[in-house]
Amino acid sequence: QTHWTQRPRNRPAWRLPSTTNSGAMTRPAFLLVPGPAPRRARPGPARCRRRGALVAVSARDGEKKVKVDVRPEVGNRGLFSVNPERVDEDPETNLRGFIKTRGSLVPGEEFVFWWTGDIYGMVDEQASTHLFAFEGYNIGRMVRVDGGWRMLTREVGLYKDATTGEILTHWTNPKTQQTHQVVHVWNDPVNQQFLLRNSTSRNGSNAFRVPTTRSGDDLYWHAEVFLKYPSPLPKAEYPSKSQSDFYQSAELFQFYTKAEDLQRDEPSAPCLISWVRVGQWLPWMDMGDSPGKMVYHCRGKKLEGGYMDLPPAVREIVEREHPEYQEAPTNFQQPNETSWSYYKKLLGQKGAPRADGTIAKRPKEEERAPQTAEAPFVEKSARDMVFTRDQLARFNGVDPSKPIYLSVMGRVFDVTKGAHHYRIGEPYNSLTGKDSTVELLTGRLPSRGPPAAMEAKKVDVDIDVDAMSADQLRDIANWIEFFGKQYPEIGRFPGWRTID
Repeated sequence: QTHWTQRPRNRPAWRLPSTTNSGAMTRPAFLLVPGPAPRRARPGPARCRRRGALVAVSARDGEKKVKVDVRPEVGNRGLFSVNPERVDEDPETNLRGFIKTRGSLVPGEEFVFWWTGDIYGMVDEQASTHLFAFEGYNIGRMVRVDGGWRMLTREVGLYKDATTGEILTHWTNPKTQQTHQVVHVWNDPVNQQFLLRNSTSRNGSNAFRVPTTRSGDDLYWHAEVFLKYPSPLPKAEYPSKSQSDFYQSAELFQFYTKAEDLQRDEPSAPCLISWVRVGQWLPWMDMGDSPGKMVYHCRGKKLEGGYMDLPPAVREIVEREHPEYQEAPTNFQQPNETSWSYYKKLLGQKGAPRADGTIAKRPKEEERAPQTAEAPFVEKSARDMVFTRDQLARFNGVDPSKPIYLSVMGRVFDVTKGAHHYRIGEPYNSLTGKDSTVELLTGRLPSRGPPAAMEAKKVDVDIDVDAMSADQLRDIANWIEFFGKQYPEIGRFPGWRTID
């Protein structure tokens, strides 16, 4: 009797589930020997390592447990197998091997890299200063494009007390003794494109290649990224925030994997990482006129369990302040966000003064026309805006200059800050610009976003919004509570009961 485990989230239906044990990925298989009082199988296998061999152990109560060696033979070739002997010489193998290490060869499958480390201040002829501990993650997915892959990611970096490791809200600069509000890293998007042939290649001279070093079964990928471009915060306009009219930094990455893991018929290889960064003082530190640099030294790994394997303190702040960072983006955008461009947006939101006396504003606010008689709602108070169907439909996530609204039982919420979920092309866009009571009760939404207890239930009958059952009313109340916690409620849609 053979038992297959339930297919994990984001795994194709035609694949055996993959798991990780001590850095090696396997395909679990179970051989059950009938015994007394068989019971329902527990989810997932128990696994152990014995003399270097991976084994899977059946986990059904009341049955004898039989260990089966499920480690693929090193010589196996399959759909996801990458030949490590050709990684350094063949561009296509190099690309596939790097995608397997950096993410996954299954298009759209989510991956998470977590890191932790420290940040130091360095000034010529002065002793270095331990400024922060640092922890964060990058969450992404790989997408196939003509000639290669795109990597769609967003990233979080949290500055922590250098001694206690506590996530900071304010920080006292040891050099100036001034206290500053900490602005953590919320960079979205952070996208890259990996093409087998560069658009300027001639006779394959610019074929894709990430340099590698091989030592026995260990394989090291390394990438050195040197950046220099006009700063989003010009020195003349933001003298205390910016050291230069140019943003300049160096980022040095190493990705460590095993040749044996590349060769296995699995879409993703276990990976350890090392990351060093040398860059300018951060804008919120107000050290634009001070010499020196910041040095980041971090290490980490690809998380087998994805987002849920992150430390609880990291998940807590993400789910409280930026819940969209629980999942990877689904479309490719440019330019990438940096701490400098993000901070400029914050200054615009605050109406921050520039050196010339003008006020920094977000371009969207500068371009948005004042409301007139043809404005999409009649404004009374913050929660008293009244929408018609046509007016609400204008805020459907298609026009990036407009906010994004949705209605639940006639209560309208501004979900603009969650645009990564609700703008055009994103999973929840179909809920915007209208009342989505029926969709929330009957639609099958992505598995992560709202809490699992609030996920919509699939039913095969129409919903009578004027005669909902107690269970339906309870479900929709949960949705209203969810949106009320995440987004501001800004008005009413009296015509919500009229279903198109």
